[in-house]
Amino acid sequence: MQVHRARQEIRERGAELAIVGNGAPPFARAFREDLGLDVPLYTDPSLETYRALAFHRGLVRTVLSPRTWAHAVRALASGFLQGRTQGDPLQLGGVVVVCPDGTVAYRHASAEAGDHPPIADILAALGPRPAAAPTKTRQGSTRGAIQ
Repeated sequence: MQVHRARQEIRERGAELAIVGNGAPPFARAFREDLGLDVPLYTDPSLETYRALAFHRGLVRTVLSPRTWAHAVRALASGFLQGRTQGDPLQLGGVVVVCPDGTVAYRHASAEAGDHPPIADILAALGPRPAAAPTKTRQGSTRGAIQ
């Protein structure tokens, strides 16, 4: 889950990252603590959210897919060690960017375990960072403005 590392860039675009898992609430609390998350974290053990978003589920996409194993090797090589799975291990996730008016600006349903969209795609769906407001100096010039 690399997207949580981009949370500052997400916030700079006026958005908030939220995570929805499917384990029991005590597992969600432990997950938050283990990763040091400072974003909203929800859990849906009923999987209704996953069904509503048409996220994939199944043994072939999670355990039996050769691409899942390739993703696992990549994750291990970058220092990520999968802990004990909580919740439904056959349920895949994804990323959804929802606008304030409820429209979906971006949706990625993971095709197999470890399939994550490029962070650049998510940030692009959020739009550009707002331009920094120019600041006035004592001499009256404007810093930060393109002249």
